[in-house]
Amino acid sequence: MALRCSILLLLSLFAGCNQTDPQILAAREQFLVSTVPGGERPIPDVQKDLKEGKLQETDVFTVRAHIDAGDFAPFGDGQAAFMVTDAAGHDGKKAHNPHDCPFCKRDINSVMARVEFKGADGNTLKIDARQLFDLKEKDLVVVEGTGRFNEENALIISASKIFVKR
Repeated sequence: MALRCSILLLLSLFAGCNQTDPQILAAREQFLVSTVPGGERPIPDVQKDLKEGKLQETDVFTVRAHIDAGDFAPFGDGQAAFMVTDAAGHDGKKAHNPHDCPFCKRDINSVMARVEFKGADGNTLKIDARQLFDLKEKDLVVVEGTGRFNEENALIISASKIFVKR
C-alpha cells in the first residue's frame, strides 16, 4: 500500500501544478505496477493454448510486448486500449521485430494482441491509454491479464496489471 501511495505521489508531482483527474489516479493505482509481473509467455503460445483449451479465458498469464500495430496506429483514441506485438522474438532475441521478419509476417496476427483495461462495469475505460500510463508507440510493456478471441479471431487481453519499461 505504501508503494502505491508513493507511486501516486510521484505521478502527481510529475503532473506539475495541474491537478490530475481522480479517475486517472484511481486507474493508475489499480493497474500500474512498479515491478515486472513474472511468468512471461510469448503471445503465440498464449494464443495456441487458448485455442487448444490448455488455457481458459479465466486463466491469468503475462506477456512482454511492444506497443506496435505495424502500419496502423496502435492506440484507440479516448480508450484505455492499444495493440501490442510480441517482444519475445525467435529464441529470445531481444531486437527481433516481427513486422520486419519474413517468417513472422506470414502470420502477423499470431504475434499481436489488443490490450484493454476495463472498469468495474466490464467496459473499456474511456481514458486514453497514452495519458493514463504515459505511453507511446514502441514502448516495451509487460502485461498480466486474461485472454479471449474476438469475432475476427484476434487475441484480446483484459489487463489486470501493466509494467512499463522506462
